[in-house]
Amino acid sequence: MSVGREPVAVVGVAGRFPGVTGLDELWDALVDGRELLTRFTPEQLAAAGVTEQERGDADYVPVRGVLDGIEEFDAAFFGLPPREAMITDPQHRLLLECAWEALEYAGHPPSREPGRIGVFVGTGVNTYLANHLLGRPELLAELGALPTIIGNEKDHAATRIAYRLGLRGAAIGVQTACSTSLVAVHLACESLYSGDTDLALAGGATVSTPQQRGYRYEPHGIGAPDGHCRAFSHSAAGTVAGNGAGIVVLRRLSDALADGDPILGLVLGSAVNNDGAAKVGYTAPSVAGQAEVIGMAWARAGLDPTSVDVVEAHGTGTEMGDAIEVAGLGEALGRDGPAGGRLLGSVKPNLGHLDAAAGITGMIKMLLALRHGVVPPTVNHDRPHPDIPFAEAGLRVNTTAEPWPARGGPRRGCVSSFGIGGTNAHVILQEAPPHPVPSRAATEADLVVVSGRTPQAVRAAARRLADHLAKAPGWELADVAHTSRVGRTAWPVRRAIVAADRADLLRQLDTGSEPVVVPRRATLTFAFPGQGSQFPGMAADLHARLPGVRERLDAGLDALPAGSADPVRAALLDPYAAAQSARPSITQPALFLVEYALGAQLLDWGLRPQRMIGHSVGEYAAFCLAGGLRLADALALLVARGRLVERTPPGRMAAVLAGRDRVAALLPPDVQVAADNAPGVTVVSGPPAGVRELTDRCATAGIRVRPVPAAHGFHSGLLDPVLDDFRAAVGAVPHHPVSTTVLCGLTGEPVVEGATRPAEHWVRQLREPVRFREATAELLTTRHPVVLEVGPGRALTALVRAAGGGRVPVAPTMPAEPGSAALPTLLRALATAWTCGVEPDWAAFRLDPAARRVPLPTYPFERVRHWVDISAPAAVAEDGPAAPGTPAVPDEPETPAVAVEREIIAAWRDLLGATDVVPDSDFFALGGESLVAVRMLSRLRQRCGVRVPLRILAQDPTVRGLTRAALDRLPDPGELATQGERQ
Repeated sequence: MSVGREPVAVVGVAGRFPGVTGLDELWDALVDGRELLTRFTPEQLAAAGVTEQERGDADYVPVRGVLDGIEEFDAAFFGLPPREAMITDPQHRLLLECAWEALEYAGHPPSREPGRIGVFVGTGVNTYLANHLLGRPELLAELGALPTIIGNEKDHAATRIAYRLGLRGAAIGVQTACSTSLVAVHLACESLYSGDTDLALAGGATVSTPQQRGYRYEPHGIGAPDGHCRAFSHSAAGTVAGNGAGIVVLRRLSDALADGDPILGLVLGSAVNNDGAAKVGYTAPSVAGQAEVIGMAWARAGLDPTSVDVVEAHGTGTEMGDAIEVAGLGEALGRDGPAGGRLLGSVKPNLGHLDAAAGITGMIKMLLALRHGVVPPTVNHDRPHPDIPFAEAGLRVNTTAEPWPARGGPRRGCVSSFGIGGTNAHVILQEAPPHPVPSRAATEADLVVVSGRTPQAVRAAARRLADHLAKAPGWELADVAHTSRVGRTAWPVRRAIVAADRADLLRQLDTGSEPVVVPRRATLTFAFPGQGSQFPGMAADLHARLPGVRERLDAGLDALPAGSADPVRAALLDPYAAAQSARPSITQPALFLVEYALGAQLLDWGLRPQRMIGHSVGEYAAFCLAGGLRLADALALLVARGRLVERTPPGRMAAVLAGRDRVAALLPPDVQVAADNAPGVTVVSGPPAGVRELTDRCATAGIRVRPVPAAHGFHSGLLDPVLDDFRAAVGAVPHHPVSTTVLCGLTGEPVVEGATRPAEHWVRQLREPVRFREATAELLTTRHPVVLEVGPGRALTALVRAAGGGRVPVAPTMPAEPGSAALPTLLRALATAWTCGVEPDWAAFRLDPAARRVPLPTYPFERVRHWVDISAPAAVAEDGPAAPGTPAVPDEPETPAVAVEREIIAAWRDLLGATDVVPDSDFFALGGESLVAVRMLSRLRQRCGVRVPLRILAQDPTVRGLTRAALDRLPDPGELATQGERQ
């Protein structure tokens, strides 16, 4: 970094630390001044392999910072086969989990981040390989050298995160011993400014196994004699080891502010150097080197060091290290600072020395202190060490929590981390900029979404969200809803909640509906209702609350022919519109406009229908949104259509609850079928007397009839006198190819992309029956249909639901009557679509423009044990009594097909760790990948004498398919038996 660069925002954080389950617990422990180390019992030490002689040594110190649950891992979530997860260094696994959680904290999951996400991480010494895996040579031989190397070498920690999470920025392993993770932060900041990354993960992990082991104290060594790290204290004599992991997410400040990210703090400057040879030994620290790196960071930030209030030191509590560090701080920062001196602290007495994760842990502590405005105490500090020059450096160690007052500007702190070997890192942090209180848009509801890989995960996520919200009463529903949509990956098991307020959300999280498993691919259809669905003021609420709808409605009103705009506007926006608003020349363009505007809004939100269908007037909205008609032309035609209909004799319409053929047999001569809506719903139209006569006939036949509110006989012979005039109007406008398939209500057949409807279509569409039943039947042939009724009312919702036998997801987007709030209905429609697999563009969907990302609970991993115990017998597999690769001995002679299939299943079980392999199992669905595939095909060649190309597995990755391919390549049916004898 250099002077003039904008700050880097810390927008996400995650970690695993001894003795706590999360960041909130960590902060409470730090403020309370608690030591979180574990002192082991003799039984625990014996179980971890510590000999009786070691345990009995007076200098043996049975203390370490211990992490819970390192044996468990959600391998399926990250796509690792169980066997691969079992041989993976737990440090790699912790970093994978922390990387995901940090990105979710930031509200930028990989699936929703278009930019390049970089990874800069490192790990400590891999004791899992040495102490657990190397004692299982048969397991390593079965899996192969390369998977073992990838799962355990430090080189692959960063790149595996990039691969498993799909990250495309720089992925770099950082290895500088104790300073690893803070060096990673510096490199991540540089990568942001170089443009290699747009968002960066930085951190590190250390896990030494078995965890329940202490160390032997050596005078003047690194380890503390009594298992207590006493940084900067007169009794400091060494540190204590601990296990942990931490990752932060970094972004350029301008990007973070633009996206409304949850900013924890700012990185103002950072620097890295090395001591070189100017010190007493390789492992010794250097005053000059430390002072230089601190000065470099402050110079690059362009800041006066006197503005720093708190220093989070490396602070190991060793005899030499503490004194040298304070001397270096004094040389770089000077003694001038806040009244009473700068506060000096270290997190190592709380948690232990976390090695590769030490620097990031100190940074996380500083970020939490900046956010809370409190400086935690340094524990185990009874009085200052007399040989450390605190006064000359303007420093003091606080032994109780102290408030962090602002000194006329933002709070600033700095963090140091120094590695064995001399690589030093220093980072300057500042509190997050104040978040302005936005002017909130008033809404009656908002949409919160929750998803997971399994129903159990969704239930757990809902519980965690409810618990979290109960502890964060100040959060706005709009922020929670926005974060749930844009800040989380959409998994295949989903639940959506339309909540009126926070209390309603909490109630539904506890008692709401069960999660829904979505299909792989849903087919979305927009259905636009026809005349009769409208009501006065039907667009008023949408016009007031949705700018996209308002813009289209206003543009449409401006495009209306002279004299039509005012009455149509009243029909749309005035719930008390005059009776004249029932005229077709007003209701038809009004109905069209609200359907067009709402449909365009849904398109803006990323809902892309594969089909559109319209009922009578609704077909104009479908063709207009599909590109077949221009807005102004559609409006002109509808106004002309309405005026012509008004010239026709009075008519009546009725819905007969019977099928078309049965109704046709009862029709008087002057009454026609106007719409074949559904198998049991037929609409008729004609002169009032004729419709009354049909009603009487239906009553005699026991058929129910419902009047349709219409003063004209649409789709009947009453319109014949005006058809030529309408033909002239339609012929005067251009007709264009559609870009989305429209299911035609005139023919019941699809008008596919690129097709154009001739002018005569619209003439016939006015006069002839609506064949909605046939069009709906075509709609239902699509794969996993999902239907949204785009317009007022629920008429088409009922028809499609009945046609689909109640199995087709269909939802209205608008209320059916005046006085109902429009937004909740629209949100429930979006909820239906999303839970059925439709993917809106949530970034474009923002009811409250001021909504921002807030830290919500992260994914509830479903961890299971993936672990190799030190004492595990070499002949016992993780998932069964048989050793890997040991096939069952058949009782009867096997056919070649049975033998090959058995070998394939055994190989998949051994190499993937899968227990439920059957002939139809998919290799890649079980977590297989190319390296495992190569190993498996090699084993098949060795045991069955058959070579199957890798491309065959890609074509049919099932046991059955691979068996067929192998049998096709056997030179002779008897060769398999010969092979078995040779084995």
